[in-house]
Amino acid sequence: MKTNARELIARACRSGVLKSGDAVYMSSVTDPYQPVERRLGLTRTVLEAILDSDVQPRLTIQTRSPLVTRDIELFERFERLRVNVTITTDSEEVRRRYEPRCPPISARIEAAAALSAAGVRIGVSISPMLPLKDAEAFGATLADLRADEYVTQYLKPGRSQFAAGTSAEVLRRVHEDGFGAREYRQAREVLARTLGDERPLLEGVAGFAPA
Repeated sequence: MKTNARELIARACRSGVLKSGDAVYMSSVTDPYQPVERRLGLTRTVLEAILDSDVQPRLTIQTRSPLVTRDIELFERFERLRVNVTITTDSEEVRRRYEPRCPPISARIEAAAALSAAGVRIGVSISPMLPLKDAEAFGATLADLRADEYVTQYLKPGRSQFAAGTSAEVLRRVHEDGFGAREYRQAREVLARTLGDERPLLEGVAGFAPA
């Protein structure tokens, strides 16, 4: 645990290492709202330290956790902020098979809806996309969230244990489940059609630009 996170970010703001307009991504590999955050509050203290300094970065938060709604009142004080909620599938059965330690899909959708209703800009990351039960109904549910952006990405092998990517075990499971690149493209086409032209469906790194 980086227990001195607040002091480090406050120092970066004071020294000019972090300036208004800089892009900050929380975070590319480790979810900033892991279960232990409920007890430690480190992510919250980082947000508070930035706000106390009057530095206004372009802040993007990436999470699977409904705990993110705890900090809505802090998000409202940032001038440029987007919360990307990762919703990988529409199926709880699939979620339990691939993401057994992650929050339920319904809880993530509810969290995204709460953020959007509070006026917080959101993105929806269907990344990596897992097998879908009903892509059209899933697309309609996501469209109702009124996200700033939607993005999909297919599973990709991890380059190392310290880099984002898909484990060999998960790649084996998608092969068993018959969800290859062709099935991904078909599901993506349905999602894009359901979201419509007013909600363009991005892909890969294009959907992870700074807020």
